[in-house]
Amino acid sequence: MNKTKIIIVIVAVLLAVWGISSYSKSNSTSQTASTGQVIKIGISGPLSGSLAFAGEGIRNGAELAIHEFEKANPTSKNSYKVVMEDDGFDPKRTASALNKLISVDKVSALMTFASAAGNIANPIAEKNQIVHMGIASDPNIAKGDYNFIHWTPPFEEVRLFIEELQKRHIKKVAVFGANIQGITAVIDELEKQVQGTDIQIVSKDVFNFGTTDFRTIVAKAKATNPDIYVPIAFSPELETLSKQLKDANIGKPLTSLEGFELTDRPDLFEGYWYVNAADSSDEFRTAYKNMYGKEQVIATANAYDITKMIIDSAERASKANPGKEVSSSNIKDALYNVDIQGALGHLKIDKDGFVLTKAVTKIIQNGKPVRIED
Repeated sequence: MNKTKIIIVIVAVLLAVWGISSYSKSNSTSQTASTGQVIKIGISGPLSGSLAFAGEGIRNGAELAIHEFEKANPTSKNSYKVVMEDDGFDPKRTASALNKLISVDKVSALMTFASAAGNIANPIAEKNQIVHMGIASDPNIAKGDYNFIHWTPPFEEVRLFIEELQKRHIKKVAVFGANIQGITAVIDELEKQVQGTDIQIVSKDVFNFGTTDFRTIVAKAKATNPDIYVPIAFSPELETLSKQLKDANIGKPLTSLEGFELTDRPDLFEGYWYVNAADSSDEFRTAYKNMYGKEQVIATANAYDITKMIIDSAERASKANPGKEVSSSNIKDALYNVDIQGALGHLKIDKDGFVLTKAVTKIIQNGKPVRIED
């Protein structure tokens, strides 16, 4: 055999050996990966329209929880992924977004923002036996085996709101509310809790999404001479209503329940106090800003907590059933035993499916929400 043929044979042998080795390594990696599970968390929320800032914050909050888990648990056999569908904060788009997440993306858990979306998700989650966590006020969203709520409940927000009104010697309030389940639940609770106090709701008006002319209801409210005006709405109606209140020279301050964080222009409400859902920890705010270079917004911390709870439940279910895939039913069962610390405090789920958190009083200072310490 001449020298050229010997070289050709050696090269061929080396290539064959390299190929077998590469296949073996590739096959081994594939098998290792297959022993784990990619658990997808589906979110229906606004990534377009006037509330796109909230949807972005929700997605970021969920992804931050996954990032922190992966960093702290590099050997976990399961991995987690956020899949988000843009519903534009339009209830007409929510059902199709949820059905796509379930049937196409095969998510193991769902998350929605606001009560309209949460109420649409409730029967879908029950029918498909998929865990659903609503970031919303309407308690009906938590009905059923697979539905839960992580938001400060209306009775807690209203309790603190009345306490603040009394502390500030405010007797007469004029209320404006968007016609959406979560906001009407808050207004119903306010009407209930003012009974037996020296506070009167002297004017109340509920309006539909898309309303642009509030002058009639503003004039009606102004005629009752309230001490304070309470707009509770989402963007863009919130900004339009507030501008028309000021244009009417009402000469009285504004306040709200949550409202001033339902806009990406909190500077429009400079100097006004309001009551909001639970406030996140300094540690979370710092971690979020370090990760994304911006401040958290409304519902960001809730999405972070929800994702932490789902991961915690899935990991415990996985350890309890080694070698088996984690189902949404497993996650649901484990959620009732969640006992962890989150961005909004100690996370536990009560028998009705609620994560209970405390309301806070805030004020807009230098265009940003700032908590008023007790």
